[in-house]
Amino acid sequence: MNILTLEHIRKSYGERILFDGADFYLQEGEKVGIIGINGTGKSTLLRILCGEEEPDEGKRVMANGFLIRALPQQLQFSEDETALDYVLGHCRTAHSDWSAESDAKSMLNDLGVSDPYAKLSELSGGQKKRAALAAALMDPGDILVLDEPTNHLDPDICEWLEKWLVAFRKTLVLVTHDRYFLDSVCTRIVEIDKGSLYSYDTNYEGFLERKAEREAIDLATDRKRKSILRTELKWVQRGARARSTKQKARLERYEEMKAVRSPEEDKKIGIASVASRMGRTTLELEDVGMSYGENDLFSGFTYIFGKGDRVGFVGPNGCGKTTLMKILSGVLEPTSGTVRVGETIRIGYYSQEIETNPEAGISYMDPEKRVIDYIRDTAEYVRTPDGLVTASQMLDQFLFP
Repeated sequence: MNILTLEHIRKSYGERILFDGADFYLQEGEKVGIIGINGTGKSTLLRILCGEEEPDEGKRVMANGFLIRALPQQLQFSEDETALDYVLGHCRTAHSDWSAESDAKSMLNDLGVSDPYAKLSELSGGQKKRAALAAALMDPGDILVLDEPTNHLDPDICEWLEKWLVAFRKTLVLVTHDRYFLDSVCTRIVEIDKGSLYSYDTNYEGFLERKAEREAIDLATDRKRKSILRTELKWVQRGARARSTKQKARLERYEEMKAVRSPEEDKKIGIASVASRMGRTTLELEDVGMSYGENDLFSGFTYIFGKGDRVGFVGPNGCGKTTLMKILSGVLEPTSGTVRVGETIRIGYYSQEIETNPEAGISYMDPEKRVIDYIRDTAEYVRTPDGLVTASQMLDQFLFP
């Protein structure tokens, strides 16, 4: 049964067109993975499906009696709200089902939030995301919409979620960059590509094969079109005139074929950099510890980072990995110990948080600022193996047209 349809939708932001006459359908009980390179409109498509955003053109048709539940990207909560309060507050059955509280505690524990009475304001970003995921899974409605649910999940919790969704008997729409998750969970893949939606009744591995076949057909069709165009161009150059109905139709076909655009290859991000000269001291930690009130995250950590080191931090969510990153980058001061940074060392920090929250004293990214100005705040030029690259050229390499 078809329960949700998008017909000929068009959506643009300024001159940037995300969807141009795209169609989408959703059958009851199927599990659909939405894929596409960043910026193609995956999250926008989910918001349109949920009725949170309207397309510029086209329409959304949903069968009566079906309820959509979505995993929010940004949590809204009060300062004193606990993880358990949040889950129960977003569960329709919480007020009528005596076992809801027990189920919510169990769900939070399965997702790695061991203390259901912990205040959300004191949890890490990953723990907050998992509390929101617990609320969505507790009351999934008829259509469950998940946008990047595996972000901030440990491998074991990701495996638990995968099994939960495989066993889920209702309808699922999912966006994730985890190809193995898509392979295990999804029964259909919908690709967003240059304003159009392409549906493949298969998992991700099958999608790769089917997409390669589609692109091969498109290229063969384009080669045939160009071959015909060369023949027709010679006819036009000989002085063809639309004297007859037949000649007029041939000229019109020529103009139509000439207007068709050739298939475009997906651009790939290009990253290149030149290391700056480093002195003897790089980054040194001595007896570093961090605590919040009575909660000790870690203590007595001593380490010297050598030139060219590649170091990964692992551990369960909430143990302090991001906090340690912030200490290394100078965003936070440790509660004990010392951090020494060499005089020639410059630290680049890619943060888990990108939102600006003036109330919390956090300022990462001003939503009103232009992309080019945000990059120029860091540097007007970047030195690469090919020479100096401007902020504009750097953005182009990262697929910001």
